[in-house]
Amino acid sequence: MARTSLFLALAFFAPSPSSASEFALDRLSAADVAAVGTALPAPAHFLSPLRVPEAADDGYFNRYILKAVDRLYAEYGLLGYDINSILTHDIPYHTYGVIKARRPPLTMCVAAMMEVLLTAYDIYAAETGDYSVFTYLPQRSYEGLAITDLKGHIWVNHDFKAYGTADALINFGMGERRLFERLRPGDFVNINRTTRTGHAVVFINYIDIQGRARPEYDDSVVGFKYFSSQGGREAGAGGFDYRYAVFSKFGCPEMPYKRDCNVIYSQKQEYLNTGTMLMPGRWTGILPSPGPAAAQETVLDKLFFDGRTTDD
Repeated sequence: MARTSLFLALAFFAPSPSSASEFALDRLSAADVAAVGTALPAPAHFLSPLRVPEAADDGYFNRYILKAVDRLYAEYGLLGYDINSILTHDIPYHTYGVIKARRPPLTMCVAAMMEVLLTAYDIYAAETGDYSVFTYLPQRSYEGLAITDLKGHIWVNHDFKAYGTADALINFGMGERRLFERLRPGDFVNINRTTRTGHAVVFINYIDIQGRARPEYDDSVVGFKYFSSQGGREAGAGGFDYRYAVFSKFGCPEMPYKRDCNVIYSQKQEYLNTGTMLMPGRWTGILPSPGPAAAQETVLDKLFFDGRTTDD
């Protein structure tokens, strides 16, 4: 696969074309873990709305991602988490077929990101009459796990240069990089924890040490609120829900709702993978070519994506 584990001697890490095979989280010492949690940078002077969808003409897909989050939480929230399950329900891919759910209504985190995308497509097409979201990639791209399948990148594969949903969208000409300090509601984040586990989430807003929402990145930020699938298998104990992610340097303070502590802050995208989705009119059409990885398929790392957060 793909996910070479996450711990590596950070002091000696330098990205290179071969770094995917060298990246390993399980070779870290406690001192190295502390070194990852470097001080968050000073805030830049820019605006980031608290939970308000992007303006209609801004060129980004965030407002549809947020509408998808709202719909999924309202209609399929807290129906249970299971690492072997994909999608809470069967999802029509316009008129081209149906993307079948596996063991619905349970689902897990990377599948949750794909379900958010597919739900956002449906909302966007219904509102705008633009169905190009369904013709840009074939249905099989959301079912297969090859380098030419978007799903194979969302599932995380370091050999594909895909460390998260943001990378997946960038690799398929559908997204662009947005650093943590400039995230907006509806962006995508893949986190890594000092516990050698990780998660795929939708960014909702920054939070301070009391869990209060911050409208922009500033010195009070200790983490962020997110949406994904996590928790227990039973209905009400897991599935689509929100969490408060807290960077490891701030400990595990009390929050208004369930916490996800021990999150690694890093400016390296391999540890904190961040980015945004473009409006369909801005999708470039530049897609991954098969190349030497053509025969490889992503294998989900079920130990890494274990679905457990601090208060589960």
